[in-house]
Amino acid sequence: MQLKRVTSAAAKSSSAGYEVFVSCNKCGGIHEMGISVVIENGPITKQSVGALYDGKPLPKILSDLSNNSITCPQTGRQSTQKNHHQIFLVPPKNSLT
Repeated sequence: MQLKRVTSAAAKSSSAGYEVFVSCNKCGGIHEMGISVVIENGPITKQSVGALYDGKPLPKILSDLSNNSITCPQTGRQSTQKNHHQIFLVPPKNSLT
């Protein structure tokens, strides 16, 4: 099931949808969470949430990502990624020019 989370920034022209990927605690790979988020002034290339918001308060929509459980496609085991430097935002391909 794919969830789409939208913030109030969705109405602004500088907002974009980002796919969310995490570094897996079970196999060490990078997996898609199956969640998209819409944020304002996000990265233009893949970037960790921790690096993007270094020294700044994390929006609730992004801080909540560390509470989502993912199932590793390699091991079948579930885990959560609490380290925001291991949660990545990937911009849509059509937003790059």
